[in-house]
Amino acid sequence: MYISRLSLVNFRSYENLSLEFPEGLILLEGANGQGKSNLLEAAYLLAIAKSNRASMDREMVRSEARIGPQPHAQILAHLTLADGDVRLQVDFSPSGNSGNPHSEAETATSEAAIFHKSFRVNGVGRRASSVVGVLNAVMFGAEDLELVYGTPSIRRRYLDILISQLDDRYLRSLQRYHKILAQRNHLLKRIRHRSASADELQFWDVELIAEASFIIEQRANTLASLNDIVAPLHSELAGVDDMLELVYRPSIDIPQEVTVDVAAEILTEGLADERSREIAQGFTILGPHRDDVEPQIAGMQASAYASRGQVRTVVLAMKLAEAEHLKRRRGQEPVLLLDDVLSELDSGRRNLVLDKAATYQQCFITTAEPDIIRPERLSQMHRFDVKLGSVKAISITD
Repeated sequence: MYISRLSLVNFRSYENLSLEFPEGLILLEGANGQGKSNLLEAAYLLAIAKSNRASMDREMVRSEARIGPQPHAQILAHLTLADGDVRLQVDFSPSGNSGNPHSEAETATSEAAIFHKSFRVNGVGRRASSVVGVLNAVMFGAEDLELVYGTPSIRRRYLDILISQLDDRYLRSLQRYHKILAQRNHLLKRIRHRSASADELQFWDVELIAEASFIIEQRANTLASLNDIVAPLHSELAGVDDMLELVYRPSIDIPQEVTVDVAAEILTEGLADERSREIAQGFTILGPHRDDVEPQIAGMQASAYASRGQVRTVVLAMKLAEAEHLKRRRGQEPVLLLDDVLSELDSGRRNLVLDKAATYQQCFITTAEPDIIRPERLSQMHRFDVKLGSVKAISITD
């Protein structure tokens, strides 16, 4: 699969942009702060139905457009898939828009307006959850070093995004699980304050276990598949035989090969054992929301023992393994989005990454330093100059 056209209206720094992209390696080059990462963010948002950078949707709407007579932003992509072409679109609109502001107070209110996203596939409205997986994409940026250094929630998100792009049932189960978890936690607090009975937990326990056991099984199976891919990838990138393993650390003790029924049985026993402690603390102690994934190099925690360079190699291997897993399961290659990947790599690793990227149908790479790419590889790339919200194809004679 690949993105043949990408159009942006009032998205980030882009007022109105429409670009056609070919297959192959696409180099987005330009100084820092010119909008290269915004293009990758737009493409990735279409894949996972949310931004990898913004905490609120209005952050992605160009500031001048937020206070106009018709506040609106749009991302539209034309996709070429193995089974045909698809038009994938997201629109950003304010909730309760009252039109053109005429006073400073109205302007301030408009600036702070809450925007929401709506999705369409081939012109037909779709829920965000049903859009995930239409376009498969893998994103790597500087912030992804937090996959090693950051909190468990970041590593859970890595797994959840990967599985959700392949299985909409998993995404629905995950969403339902978090709703049940919120209800159960609310009940635990009420029981602690003696305003509810502990017997009321039985219903929510059954609901929680049904979703949690499926999530645990899918995470365990996915990590088993990833480990078959990531170990040789890491050895190749690192130039050493130290094995990288992504170790699953669920909140319950599970066997190496776990099924839904086994996970449900173990979680049922665990919740019963922890009942008193959960009521005392007022929240759920066991479940997928407490899982972690621990990257280990030669049996040692990467977060504790690896250098920054080694960590970057670990994350690169994880991202390339993610792409390979998607490729094997989906039967077609995901779009790679590599944001400033090359700058901190030595020339050997840089060439290895570019060689891997070139095996995919389409890969977008951003850089402020195109000269670090060897000339023979640079000549094979489709190059675009990004400057202050405009993007221009670079011809061979430029």
